[in-house]
Amino acid sequence: MNKSSELAKGGIFTALTLILLYLTSIIPTSKIALLTLASALIPFSIISLGYKSSILIYLSSSILAFLFVDKKIAFMYVSFLGVYGFIKNLAEKINNIYIEIILKVLFFNVFLIIFYYLYKILFLGYGDLNISKPLIIILSEIIFLIYDYGLTLIISFYIKKFKGKGM
Repeated sequence: MNKSSELAKGGIFTALTLILLYLTSIIPTSKIALLTLASALIPFSIISLGYKSSILIYLSSSILAFLFVDKKIAFMYVSFLGVYGFIKNLAEKINNIYIEIILKVLFFNVFLIIFYYLYKILFLGYGDLNISKPLIIILSEIIFLIYDYGLTLIISFYIKKFKGKGM
């Protein structure tokens, strides 16, 4: 693939990411679906362009998201949704389902712990939920595994429909 084509595709992936993130901030419904689609664009770019270009797409999408999108949504993309595409791709290259799941859940748990402590520091303990922490962790894990499965389905669809067809 020549550099012009690679640059154009990188721009398309970046623009699509920003459009989806922006729509998430203005459309009152379908936020989870739009965020999932936005997070799928990094794996799409890895498949189409490789890691080097995908890192640039992630970085440019992250910077532009903080400039043009709701800050909470931009933070979610930068801290988890954008990065997870790289983690998922690397974990699934191992070709051992148990190790893949352990690595992905480990990444999610590290993210959850960091997010929890940032929340405690930034909000000084205000807004503590009256729900048990183990219940929150279990529900978060279940939601994460559903998200990962949904992302796998979206990526599989992309591979079947678009890989080798210019995108």
